[in-house]
Amino acid sequence: MDEIQPDLRELIETMNRMSNMPPDFEAKEKVNLWLTTLSSMSASDELDANQARQMAFDLESAFNAFNRFLHSS
Repeated sequence: MDEIQPDLRELIETMNRMSNMPPDFEAKEKVNLWLTTLSSMSASDELDANQARQMAFDLESAFNAFNRFLHSS
């Protein structure tokens, strides 16, 4: 948890600084969901295989949505 959470926090802070990005943007919601999950864990806790796979899928989806947003702006 302690290796992933700081990067996700930085990512959401960067997206929040983008004034033209809607607050309910899909990518922000996915990152916030994982931040909430990680915040409930201890620093030494690890994601299980299913969680890691879901996180990878969600973050790739968020990345693709973010790229679409950038190209449409």
